[in-house]
Amino acid sequence: MTGIRPTRRELLIASAASLLPRPAWAFGGSRVDIAELDLPGTLSRPDAWDRLLQEVEQTTSVEIDATTARVKPDSPDLFRHPFVTLLGAEGFDLPDYVALEQLSRFLQYGGFLLIDDTSGGDSSAFDDSVRRLCAVLFPTNALAPLASDHSLYRSFFMLDRPYGRVDRQRWLEGVTLDGVEGKGGWTPLVYCRNDLSGALDRAPSGRERNACTPGGDTQRREAVKLGINLVLYCITTDYKKDQAHVKKLIEQHRLDGDWDEP
Repeated sequence: MTGIRPTRRELLIASAASLLPRPAWAFGGSRVDIAELDLPGTLSRPDAWDRLLQEVEQTTSVEIDATTARVKPDSPDLFRHPFVTLLGAEGFDLPDYVALEQLSRFLQYGGFLLIDDTSGGDSSAFDDSVRRLCAVLFPTNALAPLASDHSLYRSFFMLDRPYGRVDRQRWLEGVTLDGVEGKGGWTPLVYCRNDLSGALDRAPSGRERNACTPGGDTQRREAVKLGINLVLYCITTDYKKDQAHVKKLIEQHRLDGDWDEP
């Protein structure tokens, strides 16, 4: 209708509908899943994302599909997975023009991309490739540090910084579109340099695959909280600051388990 802007998720669904022979994924009509972007030279950690989705289901009211897909950036199936990840430690070649165009469209129309540097170092070839990719995808919107009051730090748990397998960078980076985040803006791309997936990854037996340094299990718990927040940020349309405090969630009996407020 005139005067009413479509939500970013409606735009994503409309974009997918133009490419796919059957209805696209829509939050509320299916279970939430996570897909890995399939680029040569990047890593795959499906057990990390399966674990994260299980934590999301146990901690929130969100229904999940704990099956991690791997999707190429030029595949129409990209639009079936609003939460997509890209992770690695080594450099990678940029996709071709067709793939870049579709990935840009995916992000502009409501898709979300979490990039995770698994190297744990101050610099990496992966980081160099990520910055080249972001510059091509968003030539007029710079990759920049996200403020500690960004909505993704408040989408479920109240957090003030990111943790992962390592604790080397005290902020996330991201690309924000449509002005200032929290005032109509949306951050469709978030970049973590603390190896979030490394903190989440565990074997089918339940054993953690990587030690978290220097904070051990406490650091890992904070990394899980960050992962949950990222999923909730992705699936929440037009989220506004200060509307989802942990205290309110407890009162509504939506916050279960033994999580502590940060």
